[in-house]
Amino acid sequence: MTRNAAKCGTSGSELVRAVEETIRSVLPSMWSISVAPQPTFGRRRGSEQPDALLSIIAPDGTEAVVLIECKGIVAPRDIARVADQLDRFTARSEVKVEGAMLVAPFISPTTRVQLDQRGVGWFDVTGNLRLRLDRPVIFLDRTGADRSGFRDPADRLLKSLRGPAAAKVVLELCETSLPVGVRELAERAQVGAATSARVLELLDREAVVDRSEDGTVTAVRTRSLIDRWTQDYKVMGSNEVIAALDPRGLTNALKKLLSVDARVAVTGSAAARAYLPADVTPVSPLVSLSLYTDDPISLIDQLGLKTVERGANILVMRPYDNVVHAKSRTVAGIEYAPPAQVVADLMTGPGRSSEEAEQLMAALGSTEQDWGR
Repeated sequence: MTRNAAKCGTSGSELVRAVEETIRSVLPSMWSISVAPQPTFGRRRGSEQPDALLSIIAPDGTEAVVLIECKGIVAPRDIARVADQLDRFTARSEVKVEGAMLVAPFISPTTRVQLDQRGVGWFDVTGNLRLRLDRPVIFLDRTGADRSGFRDPADRLLKSLRGPAAAKVVLELCETSLPVGVRELAERAQVGAATSARVLELLDREAVVDRSEDGTVTAVRTRSLIDRWTQDYKVMGSNEVIAALDPRGLTNALKKLLSVDARVAVTGSAAARAYLPADVTPVSPLVSLSLYTDDPISLIDQLGLKTVERGANILVMRPYDNVVHAKSRTVAGIEYAPPAQVVADLMTGPGRSSEEAEQLMAALGSTEQDWGR
């Protein structure tokens, strides 16, 4: 997997030329690449047509034809319609079509997931590329940008879930009862109605929530919601973090939490264990402790920790917002950050924490909202 330089050009013809040049540069010189722009499928006038057909011929003469569909702007919620459109093109084609690609100025990570699930390849001018063919056998996978460099001054739609207000809406959606309207969600999340509306609009574009005609949220894909949030939220970057060491071990620190004069919410690996069913064995041993508190220095003093640059076994964090406490849960006298927060912290944390996040989501899926999508 490599990272490509961005290419200029966002019109349909420029996009087709860019994908042709890129694939030509990737495949060996013995392969033949050609493009038929704006082909006509069928005889009906005015019927929708693909933007181009890409022909790839292997050295042994095996040929594959790939449909190219160009879009100026594409969001995850558009992919079902695009995939259906490509299926219609394939059905009407007079030649055998082996694959299809969506080409756009930028294709977001969430959109790429949707395309992959439907077997559609992609290319954007930041360098993201995926093309998979069975005959001849081809698998091209290149990584470009995860954020668009294209900005329309007139476009004021929310693009990021960075910040406390967005996090409050995300955490509320992970556990709130449905259906829920924009204003009701704002009240539950304790944010402004405008913030609730903008976040929901973004999540709707990203195909994370389903909404009725009046904007009411009728379904939440909880796992997809956390995946989208962690594109903008990172546990080590969104919070103020101090690395510390308890020479007596984590068991000692956990026992002391019961008597400290401070509000502390446990997250990370230790919190995952609190939410796992009793008969489930954690996927990895407990080697670190992550703690949220409003006064990290005071907590470090009360627990008798030493701040270190290396060899830390405890992370003491001033949280990005008090929501980590407001929506926390208490188990056996210890406060734990809300499950969705714990999952996000594990997904963006070091070591094997991503595996712990997967295990926790599987456990939550059996008892709470749909963590499987």
